[in-house]
Amino acid sequence: VKGKPVQEALNNMPKGLDKKQWEWLVTEHFSTESFQARSNRNAANRAKLKMPHHIGSKPIREIIYQKGGKDGKPPDLATIFFETRKKNNTLVDSETIEKHAQIQELVQSEPSLPSIEIVEKCFGPQIRSHVFGFGGGVKAKDLKGGTSSKAELRFELCSTREENKSLKDRLCTIENDVKEL
Repeated sequence: VKGKPVQEALNNMPKGLDKKQWEWLVTEHFSTESFQARSNRNAANRAKLKMPHHIGSKPIREIIYQKGGKDGKPPDLATIFFETRKKNNTLVDSETIEKHAQIQELVQSEPSLPSIEIVEKCFGPQIRSHVFGFGGGVKAKDLKGGTSSKAELRFELCSTREENKSLKDRLCTIENDVKEL
């Protein structure tokens, strides 16, 4: 529909869609200024992606499952990276090839290194709501391990304060004893 005359768009109706619904979509929805602005913004954002994946709508977790996750042996990060960015079974651009080599080198030199640490060494610190190479839904804290709850932290703070007060009292008593000597 984008960049095509309305009549050409109307003639290229997708299968499984009612003609009236398609006409409404083309004339009333796709032609609006707000839709065109959103479409152009999304196209510009997609163009900014440095290493886009080539798996379409298939979730990355599905690839992890197929490559060994179903057997309890999930693939390493290098395999996940390659499988999600390959096109005709090869990596396309030079930056992707370099990053894959860097990931492979880290995985081979330090096999016990957790995936999140490999990601952070190769791509920098990850924001808390998204981790590169794992798709939507996986957060950094999921891979790093959970953090203490607020209640646990407050309890720890209170006990530390009590211990601190006790030590100060003891120090004060010792200082008084030393003064008396």
